[in-house]
Amino acid sequence: MATSLATELQESGDLTAQRLIEAVSSTPRHLFVPRYFLNAGGTPTLWRECTETDGDEWLRPIYSNLTLVTALDQAEQVTGGWHGTPMSSSTQPSLTCRMIEALDIQSDDHVLDGGLGTGYQAALIATQLLPGNQMIACDLNGTSEAAERLKQLGLNISVVPADATSHNFNRRFDKAIFSFGLPRVTDTIRSAMAPGGRLIANVLGPLSAALALLEADNDGNLSGPFLEDGGAFMPARHENEATVPSAELAPTSQGYTDIPVSLFDNYHFKFWLAAHLPGVDLQYGMEENQSTRRLVMTDGRWCELIYRDDKPEEPQFRGQGEPEIWETLRWAWQWWMEHNMPPWEHFGLTVTDTEHRLWYQSPGGESWALR
Repeated sequence: MATSLATELQESGDLTAQRLIEAVSSTPRHLFVPRYFLNAGGTPTLWRECTETDGDEWLRPIYSNLTLVTALDQAEQVTGGWHGTPMSSSTQPSLTCRMIEALDIQSDDHVLDGGLGTGYQAALIATQLLPGNQMIACDLNGTSEAAERLKQLGLNISVVPADATSHNFNRRFDKAIFSFGLPRVTDTIRSAMAPGGRLIANVLGPLSAALALLEADNDGNLSGPFLEDGGAFMPARHENEATVPSAELAPTSQGYTDIPVSLFDNYHFKFWLAAHLPGVDLQYGMEENQSTRRLVMTDGRWCELIYRDDKPEEPQFRGQGEPEIWETLRWAWQWWMEHNMPPWEHFGLTVTDTEHRLWYQSPGGESWALR
């Protein structure tokens, strides 16, 4: 069945490199997802658990081009399944293959897999490497199970139970891949890249689904473009992470705007906005005769736009705290429209020890230092 998955990915154009074709064809994905949850609909979402006891119903999705939810946060068993929020998954194979191919991994490369997860991605990479201590895979949770699966396949991978964004690896890597959302490239990650090394990650999240392919120079800086094909991941989890309480939702500024509601469904605009509002989350709301789009910052500040069905030409906005969020949204929308709504692949990112700088069209073009 692994061969059929490889064939499907080749036919879709997501898998082209011969060594990776062989890796996908020979790697049993079912070994890495003995249990997963399928969306059965409903509000809140009902998740149906699938295991080996389900036979072909369990096996077919595994060897299809599907993301499989493997763990739920605050899981609660209910009639017919489970309620909970997805917190871990086995990435869609087409996205995994596109990211690995973009790195152009060579057999003698030293590789960092940040976000080990089930271990399937690590297996696809390690299969292409020479025997030896060339690969480290890192994750906060579930590393013992993934390590055991990799060991069953005879793969030599050092598995580290740690936060990949802050762990000191005491070595440098030629290639690095991250299968979780990375709001910013930390100094720990940047300094772990060897000159000429490549890193690929979904950065500027959680709102953005853009993939950055960055190359390290001799001075330790990273720079490169955003790829045309994006890929969204669950946000990074950190050790001893605390929940930031929401700020009071009493509006302190309000008015009217002509920003269309459709703007918030555009992946490329959301990428552009996320770059200038670090860590922002977009919440959708629906009430009688109106819908809302609320931008919420990590410190609880927010800005909300209200779209009334009876007055679609007059969306109302209201904001809380400093007007910074609303002003940034308005500026971002105006700039993006004035530049003919550029997609994310028209941008790139440079990361140094002092800043993240987003650039437009070329590193020497218009650019912005990100907070």
